[in-house]
Amino acid sequence: RARACALPTALAVMWGAAPAPSALQSAPAAAWAPPDIAGVAPYSHARWGQWHSPVGLTLGLLAVAALQVVVVLYHSWRLSGGSGSYAVRNKIQKAERKAYAFLPGLRAHLGSVEGFVLLGSYLAGTWMFDLMPSSYYSFAGGVNWKHVLCQLLVQDFVQAAMHYLEHKLHPYVYKLSHKPHHRFLNPCLFDAFNGSIGDTVGMILIPLYITANLVHCNVWSYMAFGSLYANWLCLIHAEYDHPWDKVCRLLGVGTPADHHVHHKQFVYNYGHIFMYWDRLFGTYRAPEDVRHFVCYKGGEAEVNKSAGRAYTAKGK
Repeated sequence: RARACALPTALAVMWGAAPAPSALQSAPAAAWAPPDIAGVAPYSHARWGQWHSPVGLTLGLLAVAALQVVVVLYHSWRLSGGSGSYAVRNKIQKAERKAYAFLPGLRAHLGSVEGFVLLGSYLAGTWMFDLMPSSYYSFAGGVNWKHVLCQLLVQDFVQAAMHYLEHKLHPYVYKLSHKPHHRFLNPCLFDAFNGSIGDTVGMILIPLYITANLVHCNVWSYMAFGSLYANWLCLIHAEYDHPWDKVCRLLGVGTPADHHVHHKQFVYNYGHIFMYWDRLFGTYRAPEDVRHFVCYKGGEAEVNKSAGRAYTAKGK
């Protein structure tokens, strides 16, 4: 309960520190009016003195929350039906996973410090303390989907690189950061942000800040990116396949089965949103090549002509 209150408290403190509306009314307009941005129209919402208006921040958090509600309802629907549910009939791994109570799992998912609480605090802090590029505070125009795609690509590339480093840099680094998340060998959707604070900072927040400074967009595109990104991270941790997964795999978009490969074997599939980087650097492994998975097709058996025998690729 204390964890769940952390974000609202942080927001209240920051917003409370802003000048009161009456102070703004008495101050000269030039003292708080935002400057024009090169190539971008002026902000459509006034600042609170030295603070940015929280309107864009609030709308962004609400957009992420609204899509998360859809994801949670979808997950509940897929789990309904007990042993005959969609989730059971379309499970990814052969092994039976331990059943979990939905509501306690949901509370842990939403209330974990290393999850939405830390992510929301990062968004609030970078927004209110003016740490984002100027274009992010602009309401001019609508969602630019090219910008959203660029954000997703850059974020996933940097995140995959950080993910790889957490695994390979040093055992101590791995132990302190990513290892807690890897206790889930057969994860479920509610395990998406269950790990450690160091893992979230290194693999999510730092890439987010790098992405923001490389891809400049308006607030609407930022909202769309954040909503898609945060909720897709949840969906790829689902314990079952989604109906759209075949299309995603054709497009190179990450699926739950792709991510389960990483949780089960650790050294493959470091990407999350896309599988392009793993294919490019030779760390991709298809779910059909993992014998623990329902979709297993017998591996990549090859014939060693010199020995006159068949063998299966290393790691099966």
